[in-house]
Amino acid sequence: MNVNILEKAKEIQDYVVGLRRDFHRHPEPSFKEYRTSRKVKEELSKMGIKVESIGETGVIGILEGSAKGKVIALRADMDALSITEKTGLSFSSENPGFMHACGHDCHTAMLLGAAKILSEMKDNLEGIVKFIFQPAEEVASGAKKIIEEGALRNPDVDFIFGMHIWADTPIGKVILQEGPLMASGDIWNLEIKGKSSHGSAPWQGIDSIVCAASVINGMQTVVSRVNDVRSPIVINIGTIKGGDRFNVTPGSAKMEGMNRAFSSYCRKNMPIWIEKVIKNICAAYGCDYEFNYNFICGVTINDEKAAKFTKKSVAKIVGEDGFIATEKIMGSEDFSEYLESVPGALMLLGGRNESKDCCYSHHSNYFKVDEDALPIGVAAYVQVSIDYLS
Repeated sequence: MNVNILEKAKEIQDYVVGLRRDFHRHPEPSFKEYRTSRKVKEELSKMGIKVESIGETGVIGILEGSAKGKVIALRADMDALSITEKTGLSFSSENPGFMHACGHDCHTAMLLGAAKILSEMKDNLEGIVKFIFQPAEEVASGAKKIIEEGALRNPDVDFIFGMHIWADTPIGKVILQEGPLMASGDIWNLEIKGKSSHGSAPWQGIDSIVCAASVINGMQTVVSRVNDVRSPIVINIGTIKGGDRFNVTPGSAKMEGMNRAFSSYCRKNMPIWIEKVIKNICAAYGCDYEFNYNFICGVTINDEKAAKFTKKSVAKIVGEDGFIATEKIMGSEDFSEYLESVPGALMLLGGRNESKDCCYSHHSNYFKVDEDALPIGVAAYVQVSIDYLS
């Protein structure tokens, strides 16, 4: 098929950018992507692509080629974050307290762009393209849920390709390599239970916040003194809330966080190590505690053969010099759930451009993306599909 896919993607850049800005204006939380999924269904239907719902907000599009063959799945995530946007963009969030601060608006728009191009080429496709629009990646559980509900079946998927816009990678460059790429991600919550009293007489109570402060410091010694530093882990405390009033010794303090690891040994043992710290510090302060730990998503490991094939295909879009290597990334991606079931690869798509003020980290309320990255992502989805099915 002698077609310049990147040029075709650039021809529909306005369409893709328009979709991205529409999704950006209307961010929705995990498992509540109702407007987004409706819009996705409308666009797929216009293209003549068979549309199916999966779960409450997930969407599957199925495009059948002119001949029987293999099945490739392309995945995009749709949910946003509970962050107040401060970018000042003309298309800033219109849903107070929520923002697309991780690029999922871009992912959804790029996959719709790829669907548009592929639907116009379906007579030349030998097989099936399955478009997976996934809810709830930000809580690392959307992929698992829709897989359980059949996202990779009927028709059964042979290969899956996904991508994530990446704020640390310059526009025009991508990261695509075999083996472990992103860490596991597991969520926990803790309540430290003391005894409230008048703030002028803390000795009449048990101060849960003072205990919590020691627990926080103690947890970080797990990273530096218990874990083998040659196998990196992260223990992040994302929220802490305690007390009811300025003149009361607080009887309860709550915190929650997310842990990351690459080693199965570390992942399995982190809750054991952490609870040992909690138990002993709480005992020293006279507090009780309740600790809940949830294993959410595993390490994202690109299949070696799949990654090499995908890289060869994407090179037609970005060139041989378009690839950059990275060390292991401590962030997590529930794309790992798909890779535990079928061969595939996750690519990181550069969206950084300091000259356009697109230089803020993911999950920042100033997060921006150079929209010139979008045609590259669209073209990569399309090229990999064409090459795999042929």
